[in-house]
Amino acid sequence: SNPRRLFCQQANCSTTACTQHGHLWRRHLILRSLPTFPTKPDEVNALVMDMGTTWTRAGYAGEDTPKAIFPTWVGYTEEDVEMAEPTGPDDDIRMADTSANGEAGPATVVSAPELSMPGKRRKYYVGDGQVNVWRSGMEIMNPLKDGLGGLFRRFSWRRFSTITCYFRGEPKVEDWEAVEQIWNYAFQTRLRVDTTEHPLLCTEPAWNVRENREKMAELAFEKYGFPAFYLAKDAVMTAFAAGRATALVLDSGGGMTSAVPVYDGYVLKKGILRQPLGGDFISEQIAEQFKRDFNIIITPQYLVEKKNFVDVGQPADVKLRDRPGTTESYHRYQQMRVIQEYKESVCQVSEMYYDEAAVAVRPQKPFEFPDGYNYNFGPERYRAPEIMFQPREFIFKPEIPSLYYPLQLDNPLGVHYLIYNSVVNCDVDLRPLLFNNVVVTGGNTLWQGFTERLNFDLLHLAPGSKMKIHAAGNQTERKCSSWLGGSVLASLGTFHQLWVSKKEYEENGASIVEKKCQ
Repeated sequence: SNPRRLFCQQANCSTTACTQHGHLWRRHLILRSLPTFPTKPDEVNALVMDMGTTWTRAGYAGEDTPKAIFPTWVGYTEEDVEMAEPTGPDDDIRMADTSANGEAGPATVVSAPELSMPGKRRKYYVGDGQVNVWRSGMEIMNPLKDGLGGLFRRFSWRRFSTITCYFRGEPKVEDWEAVEQIWNYAFQTRLRVDTTEHPLLCTEPAWNVRENREKMAELAFEKYGFPAFYLAKDAVMTAFAAGRATALVLDSGGGMTSAVPVYDGYVLKKGILRQPLGGDFISEQIAEQFKRDFNIIITPQYLVEKKNFVDVGQPADVKLRDRPGTTESYHRYQQMRVIQEYKESVCQVSEMYYDEAAVAVRPQKPFEFPDGYNYNFGPERYRAPEIMFQPREFIFKPEIPSLYYPLQLDNPLGVHYLIYNSVVNCDVDLRPLLFNNVVVTGGNTLWQGFTERLNFDLLHLAPGSKMKIHAAGNQTERKCSSWLGGSVLASLGTFHQLWVSKKEYEENGASIVEKKCQ
């Protein structure tokens, strides 16, 4: 039997993805419903890692929450190296980080160069406590290329069109060395595990390419020496976390919004729809809105030395720090952190079709910026989230070309159209089942009123269909759903036969992941 299948909750029914009873086991019952292999007393848990555009999650299989959640963004500085002096061919150079109070932080490990030649070497800073500390000359980048993130911020306009065309094809990893540093931080600094003793399950987007998959397998087996490895589709893991083997997964994160149909634990590729409209893009739109409508230029916290209280709407009374050598990428990253706080505390989605007059009479919400400027926001706080449902009407297009506005958004779709078109692309027999199992996940779906509005719009698109939206009420579950599904899957005894062992990798090479990780 397929260990990835889930069974109907009805006591006398063992049908896979049962349409008669219409409901499946919740994930805490899944473990009891499937047979398991006997475990040895000294058997160790598998590790589960979910690296998204904005956040990376890592922890042990079988647990309800990841042990480590930290930004995927990394900082780096370039240092001049006259002559590398490794003591051996396999030795690493360890460089200690410095925290804000001057104390030494976790060390960042950089592999020793093969040749002792002069040049420049990058020193990486990973994790909240390292990325957010101001350092002269520190750049902030995102190693993933399948989201907005730091992709466009690291390149000049001359190369922008090339990047855009490339991004329209398949996702790529911008910097594998930075990915390595993220893995180092997760396994060595946060989890503190011996990677040669634990199997590793990693999640991947449903549209991931072979090159990335094989590179991840190579990294897992050759760099870290994991005894077993598996790549799981994040949409399938999200469906499992919701207790479903068949679902239409709407995932909206920092860099991407996608609709992926899953049937019986497998992705239906012909129904995959995605667009680079996520939380990062909306943050950029809010920054433009502040500048255009309120003449607000966000001053990040790292620049504020002292501020005084001012009345609502009055200019800020602030004394700024002198921060020479601040890079544009670091400054922009800190501005986006302020906007993220604004989105979480102020913004809201209109539960029904957006009406300016209706939202204008609703209560205003105050927000204070790091420099002390504060304002009561009214209809403005509804406009930015409305981009998710009416992007063509509410997206602000810059008058001059901007690195923060991807050309792929010339004809964007609302999330309800993404879901509807994805379902329509699937077989007719599956459409009722998919409409009845819409699973919403991702931090960009946590707007207040998001699920109510989504249900309202979907019912207007497909009035004769039975519609049911499943969205975890817990914020951690919504943000970490793919990790939770991986935690469930990797802890099943019947999953042991699906692992790619190190012996199989050595015999068949990295291409084995294409055969075993479907």
